[in-house]
Amino acid sequence: MVNWTLFGKSGNPSYEVTKAWLRNHGIPHDDKSVYQMTREEIEKLASQVPGGAKSLVYPDGFSYAMMNPQRAVDRVIVEEIQSGSLSENDILARLQLSPHLMITPILTNGTQVIIGYQYETMVSTFRFVQVRDVYMA
Repeated sequence: MVNWTLFGKSGNPSYEVTKAWLRNHGIPHDDKSVYQMTREEIEKLASQVPGGAKSLVYPDGFSYAMMNPQRAVDRVIVEEIQSGSLSENDILARLQLSPHLMITPILTNGTQVIIGYQYETMVSTFRFVQVRDVYMA
């Protein structure tokens, strides 16, 4: 069975709901904090999503500030990343230094990546996964 890794931030409601959903459905996974991600893990995720590292970041400064009001000053960095003025390498360096800029949760098995809480995507991804000797339908 493929093992999944769930990256998130403790206290983030979407991360907590995703973690509970995986646990309740018997999906084996490892929980990891985005604050403990290595550069290699960030690069691998960026290589697996359309748009690269930019796709891991909030789409604009406003949505970032709404989800992270305590870090509203970082919205300028999000705007800079999304403006297209930074290279992929520069974005990766920023994410390594400031992993809180990434949308969480991030769920991956090494080949697939689900960014954010996406109920329908999770249901279809795990529809025929055998867990605890039962098939989900």
